[in-house]
Amino acid sequence: MPEQFKLIEEKFSEIYQEKQWIYSCLLTLIINKKKINKITITDHTWRKKGRKQITKELILDILKEKLNKKTIKPTNYPKRKVFKRKGIDYQSKKYKIVFWFENNDPNWLWIRVCHQQD
Repeated sequence: MPEQFKLIEEKFSEIYQEKQWIYSCLLTLIINKKKINKITITDHTWRKKGRKQITKELILDILKEKLNKKTIKPTNYPKRKVFKRKGIDYQSKKYKIVFWFENNDPNWLWIRVCHQQD
């Protein structure tokens, strides 16, 4: 199976106190009718006690298997439009994912939160 996402950069943000992984998207991934070329996934689960760790690989699988070609309505936050999708069924579990389009770039998805729902 060909690689579907390629890791471009892995870093730690001192400003946000989190790890960040930036991927290029090698498959055709469409979200909100926009072709996604770049994805940033952040790891700040340490801020939420009791939450199970979700791997970046699981997040990428959820994107391609469950959110590809989907339209998700935004929730307006003061700084940007944020998209929340709750109750994503994947491998007999439910997940919540929160993302936005970084720097108003319609091709760059920034995933801030993904966790399993009980």
